[in-house]
Amino acid sequence: MHVHTAIRLLAAAVTVAAAAGANAQNLVVNGDFEAGNSGFTSDYAFAPASNTTEGQYTVRTDPFPWNGAFISAPDHTTGSGLMFVGNGSPVDGAVVWRSGSIGVTANTDYFFEAFVMNVCCSSPFPGNTPSILEFSVAGLATESLGTATTDLALAGTWEGLSKSWNSGANTSVVLSLINRNTARGGNDFAIDDVFLGTTSTVTPVPEPETYALMLLGLGAVGAMARRRKAAR
Repeated sequence: MHVHTAIRLLAAAVTVAAAAGANAQNLVVNGDFEAGNSGFTSDYAFAPASNTTEGQYTVRTDPFPWNGAFISAPDHTTGSGLMFVGNGSPVDGAVVWRSGSIGVTANTDYFFEAFVMNVCCSSPFPGNTPSILEFSVAGLATESLGTATTDLALAGTWEGLSKSWNSGANTSVVLSLINRNTARGGNDFAIDDVFLGTTSTVTPVPEPETYALMLLGLGAVGAMARRRKAAR
């Protein structure tokens, strides 16, 4: 095999591996919030214009100036799209975000992923606390998919949460997000790119045939290099 052909095979394998993650099908309707305030429910009150109290949310391109104390930051998906922005509720167990029913295949491995961000505040103030966001999946039983405590020192920085999950006997599930912090001070957050699918978007893993192509390409490159060295 010609060395250039091997290199093209190797490049194709890498491209396929990257595309596997980029084109992963998201089973969560409007998980990136680009369709606005739709595809989910919430125990929080929708306040599209401005935030006046705890337990309210909006879907917008920037946390500021929905609340004048919040930082200004772009969404996670494109840097110019929409995100969910919430002012943490003091009511324990209030559901921040809840998906509709999601059909899944039994006994199948899935990836759950989401991004969260602390949006408080443009200037520090006493009693500021982080949000403590717990995602769960409810089917035949309820399982925690992980908890993300937003970092007060990283206001405006998106932080990722990723976990593999096996569907077991479930054929449909509902995802939920609950803020476990009920403090009124601080406790303000954004969420974006909530994802459930069979291929991770965070760490795409090449399929077995992709590995075969990569090994074939590397082997061909090595063989050609050895022939050239021996011919000198």
